Amino acid sequence: MVQAVRSSRVVRLSFLTLGVAALAGAGLLAGGSPGHGPQVSAAVLTAGTRHGAARPAGAARRAAGTLPLAGALPVKDMASASRLPRPLHGVARYLRTRHGVAQVALFNKLTGRTYLLSGGRNTQYTASIVKADIMSLWLWRYQSRPGIIPDSMPYSIRYLLQNMITMSDNVAATSLFYFSGGCTTLTLFNTLIPTRHTVVGCETPTYYGWGNTTTTAKDQVAIVRTLAYRNATLARDAREYGLHLMESVEPTQRWGITCGPWGTKCAAPDYATPDPDVTVALKNGWKYLPTCAKQDDSCPWQVNSIGWVRGKGRNYVLAVLTTDDPAGPGTAGLDYGISTIQGVSQRIWANLAAGRRPLDRRHRARS
Repeated sequence: MVQAVRSSRVVRLSFLTLGVAALAGAGLLAGGSPGHGPQVSAAVLTAGTRHGAARPAGAARRAAGTLPLAGALPVKDMASASRLPRPLHGVARYLRTRHGVAQVALFNKLTGRTYLLSGGRNTQYTASIVKADIMSLWLWRYQSRPGIIPDSMPYSIRYLLQNMITMSDNVAATSLFYFSGGCTTLTLFNTLIPTRHTVVGCETPTYYGWGNTTTTAKDQVAIVRTLAYRNATLARDAREYGLHLMESVEPTQRWGITCGPWGTKCAAPDYATPDPDVTVALKNGWKYLPTCAKQDDSCPWQVNSIGWVRGKGRNYVLAVLTTDDPAGPGTAGLDYGISTIQGVSQRIWANLAAGRRPLDRRHRARS
């Protein structure tokens, strides 16, 4: 089995090298030309990496987010919460009370284990959580240049990154996505993380593309882990700047995985109030499902929250994706998805507390 894994990795890297060579041209570091398709030079995949020393296969897999799964069973197959590992206790039961389809991935840094829970549908749409991936690409691109990030980055790039992450500005995201080389370049970058099941949305004559990227919660955990923890893809200054932006999300977008880490009062408009003892770096995403032609109140929603949490004895990365959140007037579908995510986040935060019983069990004990 070990030999098979190593052989597969060699084939994947060989294919990547051939693909990059075939796209030789202006290159990721050169920014690409607005008048032509995305181009990447063969030197690009090493130019952005400071820590290029080879590591054992096991260490490479740990940095890439491919640790063995624990509790990787679909919600619909869960006969009882007791079959789930402790960090996910009560989550499957809770999700059965919610409409739509949810997918949860959790990496607990303190134990080194990854947990996955899925209610169906192997991939979901990213909406704006892909902006964390786009940001990571630009951080990787500039980390090879002289100086320290962000000082070594042009003001215009820092301005776009700040708006894209802290305000979820779509114009900034579209600019950064397009001028980095679009779906081809982001796909190549994702092989460095690596993501296994993410398909980057490409620009069309009527749509900028990135919002229709499809992914899994596990892939999103891998992306956030590249920002949160030491690895061979992003250098320390790049990671620290990326996390700083994700920690600076404006209050109206501070929902999702903040609930629990920052208390249980998580209502709009400002959602959870930051706790100085707990760091939360997050990116959220939301949109009507692109499969719905009308793109109005009659459409179900995709609502997602990803990020890193550290403090009060916890250190983890969490991704919660929800799709088919019920349609409704105004932001009713968005609000429903937010509520689902926050219910998951609260339970996981409580479950990871040392010496505490899972949230659902404490509630049953009182009733």
